[in-house]
Amino acid sequence: MNRREFTRRASMLTIATAGAGMVAACDDGNGAVAAPEPTPTPTPTPTAAPLPTAMFAGEPLVLSEPMLQLPTADSVRVVWFTEFKGRDHAVRYGTNFAMQVVATSTPLSRMYEDASSTVGGRSYTGLTQRDVWKHEAVVPALKAGERVPYVAVSNDGVKPMRSGEATLQPLPAAGQKTRILLTSDLQLKKMASANYERVFETQGPIDGILFAGDLVNVPNRASEWFDNSVLNLPPFFAALQGTMRKWQPASTYTGGALLQNGWIYPIPGNHEYSGRWNTANDLNTMFNDPQPRWYAEIAYEKVKATVNPSDDAAIRERWITDNSFELVSYEEIFTLPQGPEGGRYYAQRIGDMFLIAMDGNRIWRNWSATSEGKLSEAPASMNNPAEWGFGDFQFHPFARGSRQYRWLQEVLASEAYRTAKYKVVMVHQSVFGLGDNATPVMAQTQASFEYTDAAGAVQVLGPLAFPIDPATWNAQIQPIIDAKRMRFVKYDYPLAADLWRNDIEPLLIGAGVQLVHVGHSHLWCRSKVGTLNYIETSNVGNSYGAYVENLTARRTAVPAPNALTAVTGFTWNQDDYPREGDPHDRVMFTPTLRNPMVELAGAAAPVPFVSSNDITAYSIFDTATGMISSYAFDTRFPARDPIKFDEFALI
Repeated sequence: MNRREFTRRASMLTIATAGAGMVAACDDGNGAVAAPEPTPTPTPTPTAAPLPTAMFAGEPLVLSEPMLQLPTADSVRVVWFTEFKGRDHAVRYGTNFAMQVVATSTPLSRMYEDASSTVGGRSYTGLTQRDVWKHEAVVPALKAGERVPYVAVSNDGVKPMRSGEATLQPLPAAGQKTRILLTSDLQLKKMASANYERVFETQGPIDGILFAGDLVNVPNRASEWFDNSVLNLPPFFAALQGTMRKWQPASTYTGGALLQNGWIYPIPGNHEYSGRWNTANDLNTMFNDPQPRWYAEIAYEKVKATVNPSDDAAIRERWITDNSFELVSYEEIFTLPQGPEGGRYYAQRIGDMFLIAMDGNRIWRNWSATSEGKLSEAPASMNNPAEWGFGDFQFHPFARGSRQYRWLQEVLASEAYRTAKYKVVMVHQSVFGLGDNATPVMAQTQASFEYTDAAGAVQVLGPLAFPIDPATWNAQIQPIIDAKRMRFVKYDYPLAADLWRNDIEPLLIGAGVQLVHVGHSHLWCRSKVGTLNYIETSNVGNSYGAYVENLTARRTAVPAPNALTAVTGFTWNQDDYPREGDPHDRVMFTPTLRNPMVELAGAAAPVPFVSSNDITAYSIFDTATGMISSYAFDTRFPARDPIKFDEFALI
């Protein structure tokens, strides 16, 4: 019996049986995790109680199988979710599952559905909160390199039930072989369940997952995480836990039991951020409606006498968050190492690898120059900034001068980082590449304001780089808006001002980082600058295209010069928005072994990417060899095996 057949049967047996650190500036040299305990770690106790016979997989109110999170040198957390508070939640582990550790239970505060949700036979006419509970147990006294069998158990108040069997382990020791999946951008996309099923069948057991953002589309819609029932739109946990047919019985692919057996380190993508919180709107509207925090802080000063007359700090923070953007659901679902600003960015030593997880996100807008987009605002809202989108603004600063940048410098100087064999950075946004999202580059948004003065003459204020300080806004911009004289708002993202290229890339190269793992454009491509490798391996569920000179140009671009003369005299510098290739002309590598776009997609000649809505790609990092191997699978032919198409060494 080959490995694929063995793992397939093991997966089916489980389903059938189931009911048909952050590293501080002054670290200890071992990359210890600094993360608060949700409660004091319970003491394990022996138990001879028989395991329940009812299985999670047969219970629609059990929303997930267990997930492994936040391993340390001798422990790991086990996390699962239910639609009931229940009781007696615990993890049973060890020989004959004779040891038990009790779980803590916490409700998730922003799990909702609306008319766009599909959950089995349920329908929702308006915004409806769901009762979702997170159960979390810390399994202690583990040894590196030893996998321990475990199950999670819960009681809904009527009967006990349990998960399928899986194995857990703590962080690997130095020198221990570790195999890690590099992935991103699941987002309910159709090929994702096939992708993770093939990873599980052909590569399992995977020790860990580095997930480079965009886990779902709308982060506060519970069904996108757990139980969306629309065929071929896989929920996050179902795809990564091999439980697709629990929610979509006719699904061709089951997904793979990866989260039960390997810990996951995610980072937020732009889809983990949701916009202004307003329960009069639906979830899609709120998700697409963020505004910069700096503008919310300016707006707060105008209303604080009414909404917060005592200027209570907690009320102020809540108002500003509710009127800008938030990460609530992401932060509640995952227990992560902690950086200076929570789990948005963090660092962790993982055996021979040192991981730096960064937050380099901005909102995605469309390319229109006559609506709320990357380039301008809708004409009807020119004098109403409460309706502005503020272009592709950055959620949090990451470049030189920011808290994240200073933290990055501290991490790169740490003993845990310097002594690691492999040095890896993970960031979601396209900081290189051939994808549609590679432009505009990660420059700070620059705004220019065209208006008429008191004499009726047309004037231009700017360009002003974000964030705009309150004094400038209140003295120069707000009077124009109050007088209804704003004619046009223009946003620019100069290629020469790319913050990643200018500030971050040289810092990483100077510190010996060997790999930057990114997502966002839903394709596979890679490049190298000096000793720094870039890889985007996000063609997991679909693709938005790859754009190469003499092959195809990006489907979106800034308006051509003078295309908007009827609206404004503004034009954009076309050189700032390249139509093909990497924006900074980095050399893109053709796959080293085979070319999936030729062999599987019928391309006429080899190309330096995988971009397809039928062919899905994944990459595996093996710390024993230092190799990153990439595979492609044609989802139109379930019986075929994936092909290995690219391989390269980090050292």
